[in-house]
Amino acid sequence: MDTQPKGGGESRVHATAAGHPRPPVILITPDLCTEDLGETEHQYVVRTNYAEAIKEAGGLALILPYHLDQIAAALALCDGVLVTGAQPGAEVEKQRSAFEQALVHQALAEGKPLLGICHGMQLIGEHLGGSFAKDLPGLASKTTAHLPYAVPDRLAHEIAITPGSLLAEWQGGTTAEVNSLHRHALTGAGKFSVLACAPDGVMEAFEALGDTFCLGVQWHPEYRLTELDRQILKGFVAKCAERGASGSPLSRNRNALIKARLDEFGLALPEASLPPGAFVGAIRTGNIVSVSGQVPLRDGEVVCTGHVGGEVSIDQARDSARWALLNALAQLEKIAGGLDRITSFVRLAGYVSATPDFTRHGLVVDGASELLRDLFPDRWMHARVALGVASLPRGVPVEIELSAVVTEGH
Repeated sequence: MDTQPKGGGESRVHATAAGHPRPPVILITPDLCTEDLGETEHQYVVRTNYAEAIKEAGGLALILPYHLDQIAAALALCDGVLVTGAQPGAEVEKQRSAFEQALVHQALAEGKPLLGICHGMQLIGEHLGGSFAKDLPGLASKTTAHLPYAVPDRLAHEIAITPGSLLAEWQGGTTAEVNSLHRHALTGAGKFSVLACAPDGVMEAFEALGDTFCLGVQWHPEYRLTELDRQILKGFVAKCAERGASGSPLSRNRNALIKARLDEFGLALPEASLPPGAFVGAIRTGNIVSVSGQVPLRDGEVVCTGHVGGEVSIDQARDSARWALLNALAQLEKIAGGLDRITSFVRLAGYVSATPDFTRHGLVVDGASELLRDLFPDRWMHARVALGVASLPRGVPVEIELSAVVTEGH
């Protein structure tokens, strides 16, 4: 049987700016060591065999610090993400868990290949709708050795592989021997297909539903004890190379991707409205587009009127901010020639018509900023101002203006 990675084969290299080839870049998440250390001495730690395994499979591993505000920038530099394991049975630092959840969310939104190992599998699986179990379910501890050794450098138990699955193709069969080092487990169902289970029923591998390559394995293939371990790593790196060379099916057409995200929220981009005065809806200067202030219109009609803090609730105002942003994006799409031409955002200004005692203007404008982040997870970051005013055109509670950087084109 052909055991080349499905859809990938050997990893391909990309060209650097100087024309030199480079392997696909894989971001790997480290653990955080804080015990008995002062804050200035905290350490990011990751076993070297993760990086060595990626290198052997044809990739370049880079350790990723927990900087939430730089996830989009980090993903722009990489071709895939590996979420690593953690200390067996130990509670993962909240800082790590929050960062990895945000990383997984954005990586999936951008179609970046994902591999989760042990804790990484559990975290990704929980994000996809599964349940995290602190104790191995059922009779697991009595019937299968999930933590037989302090170091998983030996095979521990057998797994049953789902026939016809990706793992079955790589293994060339439906059984395999794996190592093991965990006290926690992923249970339940989610937006994934189970690929393998231990004899006691503990989930050992899954593949996410959808077009993005996302694989989770409970054991530690980075020890490379079997040919299946190597195939998993080669297959992952090959998918990263494929994604880096030509883009995933999700990212080949950014306009279609953004509109698919709008569909998920039950929204749609409106037609760019004609300005009601002696000005234009948007103007381009070089690569910068400035969009005139937009009010919340749906099908050409005002969504809401009134003052926030009075007859308009915060939730209604946030919804108005979202609709005003959609109208701003419609103007931006029209002048740029497509939302796929947006490379970054510069500034979002929000004006909130509110009662004199209202002070939560930023929370209202967050409705627009959060939607921008959801629609453009790789390039949403922007400077912002949120101002309270006595009134706005047509009696609306919110007006949004926007500026962005776009590529050359019509």
